[in-house]
Amino acid sequence: MVLKKRILIPAAFLYTFALAIVSLVNLNNITEGSPENSDKVFHFLAYSLLALIWYIVFNYGYKWSQTKALFSSGLLSISFGVLIEYLQGNFTETRQFDVLDILANSAGVVVMLLIVVIKNKFEHK
Repeated sequence: MVLKKRILIPAAFLYTFALAIVSLVNLNNITEGSPENSDKVFHFLAYSLLALIWYIVFNYGYKWSQTKALFSSGLLSISFGVLIEYLQGNFTETRQFDVLDILANSAGVVVMLLIVVIKNKFEHK
């Protein structure tokens, strides 16, 4: 897989920035009428993708070892999720801090990185 840093890095920052914007702006009760905590599925999927994107940047773009790329993308993604929740709770009027969002974000990150590890183990057999 030939992926260039000049494409990977801007794409990763663009996705991260877009996720921040969607997380911090007023979405005018977009989830109104949805089952309680159904937004956790979005959190799980959005942060799974965030972790995967940054893993690809670190592992393929920067040629970091799998372990370093996994750890770095996991730490970055989970830290970003916690920061976003802090910002929602302290700097927005339409959003609030939610520990369940952090758990959904973190679960998405961990599951995605486990999938990457399993996929890599099967590819190297």
